[in-house]
Amino acid sequence: MQPTSLSFFAFFLLSLLVYYCIPRSGQRYWLAIVNLVYISSFGSLSLIYLILLTLFITFFGLKIQKERKERRFSALFTAVLLLVLGLAIFKYTRLFLPFFQFSWLAPVGISFYTFKAISYCVEISKNKMTAETSYLNIWLYCSFFPVFTAGPINRPQSFFSQLKKRRSWKPLRIELGMIRAAFGCFEKIVIADNLLILINSIYLQWQEASGGLLWIAMILYSFQIYLDFDAYSNIAIGISRCFGFRIEENFRTPYLSESISEFWRRWHISLSSWFRDYVYIPLGGNRTGTLKKFRNLMIVFLVSGLWHGASWSFVLWGFFHGLLQIIEQLLHFSKKTINPIVRCFKILLNFLLVTITWVFFKIPDARQAFSILGKALFFPSFKLNLDQLQISSNELLFALGFIVIIMILDLLRSKQDMVRWFRNRNIIFRLSLYLILFSVFLILGVYGSGYDANQFIYIQF
Repeated sequence: MQPTSLSFFAFFLLSLLVYYCIPRSGQRYWLAIVNLVYISSFGSLSLIYLILLTLFITFFGLKIQKERKERRFSALFTAVLLLVLGLAIFKYTRLFLPFFQFSWLAPVGISFYTFKAISYCVEISKNKMTAETSYLNIWLYCSFFPVFTAGPINRPQSFFSQLKKRRSWKPLRIELGMIRAAFGCFEKIVIADNLLILINSIYLQWQEASGGLLWIAMILYSFQIYLDFDAYSNIAIGISRCFGFRIEENFRTPYLSESISEFWRRWHISLSSWFRDYVYIPLGGNRTGTLKKFRNLMIVFLVSGLWHGASWSFVLWGFFHGLLQIIEQLLHFSKKTINPIVRCFKILLNFLLVTITWVFFKIPDARQAFSILGKALFFPSFKLNLDQLQISSNELLFALGFIVIIMILDLLRSKQDMVRWFRNRNIIFRLSLYLILFSVFLILGVYGSGYDANQFIYIQF
């Protein structure tokens, strides 16, 4: 059940209606049932594995809390080891044992709720929260359906504190949530999926494409992957808000970053902050000397690459991001710039570097990724040979138009909350814009018979 499908929309509306019609004391139970139904739509294995995982962390959460301080690490280590082992069996056996793999069976969302489970156990061990005695609450935390398949990775303290508050029908909050979710659907169906069609047509014929056309595909993919991720986050945050939960922001105009380190403070914030708190800092962070700091950075990015997928292409993607961070720190390139011309140069350079690394994210075969990069970097012909690839100039202009729209929206979003700004406009303006956007959605949206929403990229992870 994809978040942009009509079946999901009907499921969401029915769930929301019942949620606010029943007594408040029953809301948690109804939400637990909603999560159960949603997860079961991905197959029995996804449901069974999550039920077992929530039982597991319920037990270990209480066990870690009861242990004396000197014995807590042993209980925590066991819990984390078993959680990572479960993730590794399903996701990574094909990387090291190609003839013995379970990746095709991998439960949906396993990468995300495994990290949430680890957060829960670690926070208890640090005395930053108390273990939940209610299995229902832990089930709701791990299975919360708006963020289940692709994040954001919400933290346990925030979620459990909100879970204990009363939630009532508030039209303004629900309207703001709906607008946010609708914007996410528009990003995905109208822009991201249209860009993906053109990108795939170029990459599938990369050997015939010129270096210039490959650069266009690479730049388009940078925007497409951003919109795909941002779309899911907006849908998840919007739906969560409708149910009375505030979920952390996940993207803050990342392509306006002046450096790779700033990019990672703006890109997939819930994931990058998770790696900072539970991998980088425990390894020693930047407190153990320059060489060890660089070692810690590289470990974090290699693990991040591996988390995204069981292929050496993802590992290389992580390696290059780690290497770029080390180089920019050696050159003191990560410092903020006041001069607007220098700042624009740094933003453009950073965007091009990130764009180059995305090739390893898009192309699962590392050799092919290097071949594409080699052709784009060393044979950058500006002859586009569109006719040879059966790509019309109108398609290319459409794609470039979408990029202009994205850049304008990002500049506006960097200044203010656009959802709240839109909500504060008068009714005539809002209705007019609704009508225009709905018409664009109908005309340009990628949907129809057999459409699978091109599946959100992060759902694969």
